Amino acid sequence: MSLPSVNYQALELERTSEIQEDLKNRLVQSKNKEGYGRSDSLKNSVLTQVVHNNYESALNELKFYIEFKSEYPSFQNRVQRYLDHCDDLIHAIDTKRNFPGLGALSLSKQQEIYERVLDHFEELKSYLGQIEQVERDVKLADVRSTVWFVKTLSNAAIFILVVGFTLDVINGLGSSFHTVLNDMTSRLTDVIFNLFQ
Repeated sequence: MSLPSVNYQALELERTSEIQEDLKNRLVQSKNKEGYGRSDSLKNSVLTQVVHNNYESALNELKFYIEFKSEYPSFQNRVQRYLDHCDDLIHAIDTKRNFPGLGALSLSKQQEIYERVLDHFEELKSYLGQIEQVERDVKLADVRSTVWFVKTLSNAAIFILVVGFTLDVINGLGSSFHTVLNDMTSRLTDVIFNLFQ
């Protein structure tokens, strides 16, 4: 009686796909761990693309997002290093998840590689959060500068109105007051002179 032959390639492929599915589930759990709320946020959309192996889409979305914020010129300069690092992290995740000959490695080596993928994913989450924080900071600075400008403009307008009103009072009422005061002084002087005569 002969023993059935074992198809090691099929077993290897099955084990690799199980590990890939487990990794994908762990990435989804990691992504949802903090409860991002808005589904249209940068962090949520990029991480979703990475979880589903759409690395180029994730990179394009990240770059488009940063280019789209052109109304804040300092934003692009401040996040460029974060963008570069996110690019590196996405490529590292791609390389490790699609490592050639992964199934031929020992199970412990595969787990080690997947742990590195999870580490890169967590780091990517952190950097995407920092990009969103920079965006909030830039928007807040823009609002503050607008408020300062409006306050300065309104204070200048109030100052001009007060100066104009003061000049109008001095020129309008001042001359009337001067005329009344002269008239009163003349009458008082006339009364005093009439008393002594």
